[in-house]
Amino acid sequence: MGLGNFIRDSRRILKLATKPARGELWMSTKVSLLAMFAVGMLSFIIQILMTLITSGWGIAAEG
Repeated sequence: MGLGNFIRDSRRILKLATKPARGELWMSTKVSLLAMFAVGMLSFIIQILMTLITSGWGIAAEG
């Protein structure tokens, strides 16, 4: 693929591209924020579980 083909394809894509409507942009923002929140909560829960599971691993047996 040469530089000329790349430029021609890029122009064609930019001609077809449009700005999203306000509602579409807001919906995309809400979905993105919800996904980030869900991934954050999942990682927090995994961290808590791993802390509880591994809390006694470094303690040597006394006796």
